[in-house]
Amino acid sequence: MSSATSDNEFVTPTGVLWDDPEAGKTWLVSIVGVTILAALVMAISVIYFRTEQAEVDAKVIEPEYLALKDLKASQLSLLAGSGTYSTEVGGQKVERRRIPVAEAIRMMAGNPALAVPPAGSRAGVAPAADGATPTTPTAASAVPN
Repeated sequence: MSSATSDNEFVTPTGVLWDDPEAGKTWLVSIVGVTILAALVMAISVIYFRTEQAEVDAKVIEPEYLALKDLKASQLSLLAGSGTYSTEVGGQKVERRRIPVAEAIRMMAGNPALAVPPAGSRAGVAPAADGATPTTPTAASAVPN
């Protein structure tokens, strides 16, 4: 049998049973627990998504292809170095000299005659013979008088 005392205690044959805890302590423990749980969930989410993004960057966006890296290194070494090579032009084997890009740019800047005329320029085209008719209409002939 149990009996209640003035302090909200229940006295039983096995000992004293306390009534519900005070509301202030319950709220404090609840708020602290929810705050810790929310912080833990946010921390785990941040760790997960940062790790996921790092894996996507490493495996999808910027994969490192060793064969491509080696090819690019060999091509850059060819551009930076000089040497000779042979090629076939018009059925004849021709020896050519390869020079570094920086030297080629310096040569082009020093001698403008080496430059190739821009596409569409009429500098290298021979003038038409007298009495020849153009094959394409000009803008002047297309405008009515």
